[in-house]
Amino acid sequence: MWSARRLRSLLVGLALLGWVGELSGWTQQDFEPRRPVKRYFDDTRTLLPPKSTIRIRNPRGNIRVQIVARPDVVITATRHAAPGPPVRAEEVTLEELPQQLNIVTDPPPTVTGVDLEVLVPEDTYLRLMSEVGTLRVEGLPAGLIATAYQGNIELCLPPDADADVTWTSAHGVVRAELPLRRFGTPDERSLHGQMGRGGAILVAQTDRGDIVVRPLSLEGKRQEPPALERPTVAAADEPFSATEGSDVVLESTLVLLNAVITTPNGTPVRGLQPADFVVLENGEPQEVTYFGTLETPFNLVLLLDLSGSTREKLAVIRRAALGFLAALRPEDRMAVVTFSDTARLICPLTNDRRKLRERLDEIRRPEGGTNFYDALAGTMNSVLRDVRGERNAIVMVTDGLDNVLPPGGPDYGSRTTYEELRALAQECDAMLLPIYLDTEAETVERYGPRARAGYAIARTQLRELATLTGGRMFYAKTVEDLEDCYAAVAAELRSVYSFGYYPRDARRDGTFRRIQVKVRREGAVVRTRRGYVMPK
Repeated sequence: MWSARRLRSLLVGLALLGWVGELSGWTQQDFEPRRPVKRYFDDTRTLLPPKSTIRIRNPRGNIRVQIVARPDVVITATRHAAPGPPVRAEEVTLEELPQQLNIVTDPPPTVTGVDLEVLVPEDTYLRLMSEVGTLRVEGLPAGLIATAYQGNIELCLPPDADADVTWTSAHGVVRAELPLRRFGTPDERSLHGQMGRGGAILVAQTDRGDIVVRPLSLEGKRQEPPALERPTVAAADEPFSATEGSDVVLESTLVLLNAVITTPNGTPVRGLQPADFVVLENGEPQEVTYFGTLETPFNLVLLLDLSGSTREKLAVIRRAALGFLAALRPEDRMAVVTFSDTARLICPLTNDRRKLRERLDEIRRPEGGTNFYDALAGTMNSVLRDVRGERNAIVMVTDGLDNVLPPGGPDYGSRTTYEELRALAQECDAMLLPIYLDTEAETVERYGPRARAGYAIARTQLRELATLTGGRMFYAKTVEDLEDCYAAVAAELRSVYSFGYYPRDARRDGTFRRIQVKVRREGAVVRTRRGYVMPK
C-alpha cells in the first residue's frame, strides 16, 4: 500500500532540488516529498516528462489506461457502482514527482470503490494494481507491471508491437489472440514469450482472474474516456484487504537477473535463447519465464568520487563523463551522483541528454572527506528505488577508500558499515561496476605507509561488491584513463542478458537464496549476481 509513511521514504527532496542545482547533502529534510495534490476528479490533467513512470493503486475498482499520442496525462474518476455519491478529492491522491506520478485511491468504507480512466502519453512506464477490479491497457506502454487479485487483466496491443511478455494467473486462464513467439512448455495459466523483435517488458499477474491479450483496433481507438467494463469475476462481500506493501511484494516475485556471457578469452557470446540457460536456486532448477533482449534499455547511475586528489581535476572528470554519456544508447536513462563527505544528486534518471550535459557542467569542487559507503547505499536505496525490477547498473568512479578505513578510523567516515552495504548490494538488483581510480601514491605520500592497508581493503571490497552483483571492476591509473574505462563499461552493458523466473519456493521467509546460472554452450563463462534475499 502506498501509504504516506512509505512515500516519505522516497527520494523526492533530492530529485526536486536536483532540477535547480546541487544539494548540500542527503538529510531528512531533503527526503520530504511535495505534499500530495488533491482535487475533484471531473477531468484532471497534468504534464509529465517523457519516459516517466505512472503508478496506479486502486484496490476497490477498475483501472483503464489508454496510450495516446499527446503529452499530458488525463485522469477521470467515477463511482465503481452506480448510484453512489460523486468521487471526492480526498478519495484520490496524486503525488507528482520528477519522472513519476503516483495515483492512489482510498474511498471510505461506507461507499463503493472508484473506477479510474487514465490517458497517458506514449513511452510511459506503468505499474498498475487492483484487488477486485479489472485492469485494462489499450496500446503499448514503454513497460508494464500489472497486478490483480480477483479481477481480470485485459491487454489490447498493436499487432506489430515489439515486447517481451510474461503473463501468469494462479487460478484463471491466460489467452493471447495475437501472434507471438512462446517460450517454455505451453500452459493455459501462463504465457511467456516475445512479440516482434522484443523490447517493452510487459508483466501481468492475477490470482483469481483471467488474462486476455487481443489486438488493438486502431480504427476503433477512442481518445475520449469510454465507460469502464465491470470485472467478470464476482467480488467478495467484503473488499479484499491487502497487507502493507502487498503491491510491492507481488511485483518483486519475479527474480530478475542481469548476466554477462563470454568465451574463456572474454569475448561476449551473442544470440542466446531462453533454452540455452539453466537457472538453479539453492540447487533447484527454475523455469525462465522472462527473457529480455540485449537492446532492452538500462537505468544507469554514474557515482563520482570527488574527494581527495580528484577534486583538482574536475574538468577531466566532466569531459570523461560526457564521453560516457555519448557512448550510451539514446533509450538508456542516466542519473549522476557526486560525493565527498556528503552525496549530491546532480541529475535524477533521465534520457534527456541536454539536461544531463547541463548538470555535469554544473558540478562544483566539493570539500571534505570520502563517505563512499553512505553514497552507494543512498544511491541503491533512493535513486534506483522506483525502478527495481528493471535493468539497473551503478558505475562507481572511486578509490573506494571510505574514511573509516586507514588512515582514518572508526570515528571518521560513513555511518553505513561495509557489512550493511554488502547486504544491501545482495538485496538490490543493480549490477555494480566499480572503476577503481588509483590515488594510493598521493595518499601514502601525505599520510605515510599506514594508508596502504586501507587501499588494500578498499580494492578487496570493490571487487566483492562487483562479484556479488554480476559486475566486474575496471582500473584507471589516473583520471585521464577514465575515457577508456567508460568505453569498456559501455561495451559491457551492451552485452548483458536479462532474464527472470518465479521461484518454485514461494515462501516469503527472508532468507538468502543462492543463484547459479549455466549456459548450454561449451566453454561459456557466466557472470551474474550470486543470489538475493527473499523479502518477508
